[in-house]
Amino acid sequence: MLWAALHFPQLPLERLPWGRADYPEPAAIIQSSGAKRTLVAVNQAASQLGLNAGLPLKNAYAIAPNLQVQEFDEVAQAEHLQQLALWAMQYSSWVSPEPPDTLLIEAEASLTLFGGLRELYRRWLTDTAKQHLTVRIGIATTPKAAVLFARTGQRMPATDAHTLNTLLNTVNVEHLPLDNFVFKGLRQSGIRTVKQLRELKPAALTRRFNTAVTDYLYKLDGTLPDPREAFAPSDTFSEGVDLPLEAPDTSALTFPLNRLLNALGGYLTLNDSGVREMALLLSHHKVADTKVVIGFLDPTSNHTHVLKTATERLANTVLPAPVTRLTLHATDLAPIERGARDLFQKSQAQAHSIEQVIDNLTARLGRDALYVALPEDDHRPEKAWLAEVLKSPYQTFEWPARPLWLYPTPELAQRPLTLISAAERIENGWWDNTDVRRDYYIASDPDGACYWVYKTRNTQDQWYIHGVFA
Repeated sequence: MLWAALHFPQLPLERLPWGRADYPEPAAIIQSSGAKRTLVAVNQAASQLGLNAGLPLKNAYAIAPNLQVQEFDEVAQAEHLQQLALWAMQYSSWVSPEPPDTLLIEAEASLTLFGGLRELYRRWLTDTAKQHLTVRIGIATTPKAAVLFARTGQRMPATDAHTLNTLLNTVNVEHLPLDNFVFKGLRQSGIRTVKQLRELKPAALTRRFNTAVTDYLYKLDGTLPDPREAFAPSDTFSEGVDLPLEAPDTSALTFPLNRLLNALGGYLTLNDSGVREMALLLSHHKVADTKVVIGFLDPTSNHTHVLKTATERLANTVLPAPVTRLTLHATDLAPIERGARDLFQKSQAQAHSIEQVIDNLTARLGRDALYVALPEDDHRPEKAWLAEVLKSPYQTFEWPARPLWLYPTPELAQRPLTLISAAERIENGWWDNTDVRRDYYIASDPDGACYWVYKTRNTQDQWYIHGVFA
């Protein structure tokens, strides 16, 4: 197996506006332990002043009196890491969160699909940059080594045992996830690198530090197995973001909405699905939640299209109060064919471009603003058509009364059918001895295909298929 560890060192900060590279004021995330308060992450402006993680808060204020601080939120961090795990499932079915700030991805099975390790690496960097996340990537044949390389900034992939051992030997023991008692003993023994540590006899290490150190070293190089449990998403998609600052209008929701849609994208890829309807729940203080339902003509997993449609819809939403939390529920999912091409070799995105235009217009103008022209049974030209408002976000018009594809000879229906239209009676042909007396309906089968069917007065229990709607 080949493991990739994606380490997000600035994750506590980058969910805030302070984490953006262009934020001008120094800011930091702090963590309290009793009366002691220390910095756990700083933004670029604070770093340029000399502040860094681990610095006591009182020392930081001495350097930057205008420092903005916020307490570390462990629950929000875990929620964010879970959403990143959902996002990562578009690259592998085996994703394992490594709290508090790292994801493990089994990459071996994905190399052929994505065109090799270099292309996968490029995609991870590009996607995380779009989410305004800082990432360090470590790649190795064992999960512990991948995590260690990611957290130490070792960018060279260890794809074989020789490279793995060579790279491990250069790591300083201070980077190993060991307790203070072990670190003190190693310093007193003059051990500075993993190579020096591995040269010691395992029995001596175990006597001195129990089995924690030897077990870690053996899992690091693969001597001992290190099984990882794959992240298992729920059967339904429902994810939310607590806003660190209240959003006074919907324009401030684009950034957290994009984060949730990235998680939805991985969930849809994993399930080979597209979203047909989703609901955004906007929470407020002491005011009932605002619910915004967004529908699509066809199931889609196109991130750009979904984000644009949702943003348009939010722009027309009046808020009763500032928003404190944004939640996304995918209420209606449907199977989708990825990369499919139609009869004219157009890609799926090209084939569905008209549906995407209608989705965007509906989101911007409202559903009642769009209608289609239908024929009306009237000889007067000005009365020969009518305007039909779209009845649902999934359908632009009703089926025409006649299908374009008729069978040469009607066939007896072999599958259960559901009628979806009123009856149309046809009685004609007496003049050429082919008189018919039929009641026609539009019907659908369990797969969603639509047919033009009829039954005769003499065969009330038998359905015949005369045509197919395409």
